[in-house]
Amino acid sequence: MASWNGAVASREEIRELKRRAALRVAARIFNEKGYHATSLDEIADEIGVTKTALYYYFKNKEQLLYECLKLTYDCGQNARLEAEKLDGSSFDKLRALYRRFMENLMEERGAYTTMANIRALPPEHQAELLERRRHLDRYSRMLLEKAIEEGSVRSVDVRLTSNFFLGAVNWILRWHTEDDAMKPSDVANHFLDLFMNGIAEKG
Repeated sequence: MASWNGAVASREEIRELKRRAALRVAARIFNEKGYHATSLDEIADEIGVTKTALYYYFKNKEQLLYECLKLTYDCGQNARLEAEKLDGSSFDKLRALYRRFMENLMEERGAYTTMANIRALPPEHQAELLERRRHLDRYSRMLLEKAIEEGSVRSVDVRLTSNFFLGAVNWILRWHTEDDAMKPSDVANHFLDLFMNGIAEKG
């Protein structure tokens, strides 16, 4: 069978595009209404397919939620990997971590994470997502501790500060929409200004 040298999307690529589009719609509705108040019928209607067609991509609403939340944590992991590759101070890496995390979340449209949402999932998925959250939090705290040692950040409580940062980033998904007038980079810059000027040592 002719491949068209990659000029035409394969069946697998088309399926993944449709699956990704469904996740974006589901994440938006979950963020607006909450998981428990959202039905598969509502998600299918918004996408423009039948609920039966939706089952071709996701076996149930739990899997949809899991994939949406997993996407959110993937954004955090990707941001951490990018920050780890950077040269420079811990303060620079901290800025890069949160800049890319915020930009990725707004571009990829993950789901707002709450304990209620996580607890709606099977135990193995709960454990996976909570461990991923702890991993990101540990990296954030480590950068804060090193930045304090370097003298670029004042002596703050790193646990509370990291929770504050992560909570503020998570909250973006509750109010920022794809048609928001502010671009993801603009929102990230503004948040970083609030974050860093609130903790940086004044010269």
